[in-house]
Amino acid sequence: MYLVWWLATVVVISVVTIFLSEQRTLDPVQNLSLTVTAPAAGGLHDAVRPVDDLFRGITDRGDIVEENRDLRQQIEALEQALAQQQDAQQRVRELEEALGVKQGRPEDQFLAANVIAEDTSGLKRMIAIDRGLGDGLDEGMVVLSRTGSLVGTVSRAYEDFAWVRLITDPESTVNAQVVPASSPQPSPAASDVIIAATPTPQPAGASATATAAPTPAPTPAPTPIPPPGGDQSSLRGVVEGDLRHGLWLDLLPPDLTLPEGSLVSTSGLGGNYPRALLIGSVEAVEQRPQSPFTRATIEPTASLSGLDTVLVLLSFTPARLSDQ
Repeated sequence: MYLVWWLATVVVISVVTIFLSEQRTLDPVQNLSLTVTAPAAGGLHDAVRPVDDLFRGITDRGDIVEENRDLRQQIEALEQALAQQQDAQQRVRELEEALGVKQGRPEDQFLAANVIAEDTSGLKRMIAIDRGLGDGLDEGMVVLSRTGSLVGTVSRAYEDFAWVRLITDPESTVNAQVVPASSPQPSPAASDVIIAATPTPQPAGASATATAAPTPAPTPAPTPIPPPGGDQSSLRGVVEGDLRHGLWLDLLPPDLTLPEGSLVSTSGLGGNYPRALLIGSVEAVEQRPQSPFTRATIEPTASLSGLDTVLVLLSFTPARLSDQ
């Protein structure tokens, strides 16, 4: 019985409250309650905001981690594509340079090889290439840079790869010569000079008389100035490797005056290297009073510390191989 009366009372109060709310009779009461409870509600909201942010961070952290993972994968893919593109461009440049060497030496046969390792002992100057006996290589074959400068020789060949001794290795010796300085071109001789004479108009009725143009005095051809230290075409020596200085050009005549920047190439003597392969340029000449010879430091033309692609000269048989 009490339960029935309690339910009936709750229903009546609810109906009356709804009716009064619809008639906006309770608006002053609601405004008063909001005015009283608003500061407390705002303070409570500010107090629980850090906790709410913490829970939001925990729930959103998984999405952030996944998004960062996707971004890292995209960056990695872009970097890999960029590296492949740059490598392809580098390979194209190397092949173009190698093609230029081939066009400059059409009678020779080359084999391109990639550098796959370097000797890190500090006691040698050697590199390994991805060509070997199976590709026609043999010990002693000459190796050039992709621009045609001398790099070294095949020291040891295996079936699939080979070691190359660089010219800067202490055991490397190359018979060399100083490239002769180019002589000035003589001026054209008098007989080679053509002078165009403009005919002078003659008055009417006058006979045309041939007038010979004056013969210019012949211009003497300039005498070539001899290079310092004598005829450089006879300057021959031996290029030796050195761990500290790189390259020496030794066994030069005493009291030699050799201009800085003079080019040094192979002389072909001994038969182990073809003639006229560029080795480097003269940096400085060292005078040694107690030695019967002068020597010079040489800067290699090829960048031996950054080799990527080299050319093995297959068409040249060194004397060391022909004697076997």
